[in-house]
Amino acid sequence: MSEPLRVLILDEIEVLPGMANAVREAYRQEYAPAATARGMKLEAAWQNPPAIDIVELPATLFWLWSVEGEAGWWKQRLSRKADGTDEREDKLAFWQGIAPLISGRRRRMLTDQQGDA
Repeated sequence: MSEPLRVLILDEIEVLPGMANAVREAYRQEYAPAATARGMKLEAAWQNPPAIDIVELPATLFWLWSVEGEAGWWKQRLSRKADGTDEREDKLAFWQGIAPLISGRRRRMLTDQQGDA
């Protein structure tokens, strides 16, 4: 019997100089709780440059999430609030709110390659 499909979701946010802490806190306080409610599990978080924020330099922040199977992926994708209303406007408001602090962002959806462990 095969293992259920696990989908990894990698958020990569390119942050303007001096803004890493503000973006990090906004993501943790505003984005992460709703993501968790959608069934996403935070697996790891990283930053570059490593270990410290250097205010004169841009930074890149990464958050790695996982969901179980196709149903988990669709649940986070079609996101509904507890009352059943669409959550897309809330997500859009979050990204618009941090837009002045970042130079770019990307999200990658990843699964194991077929035939590899």
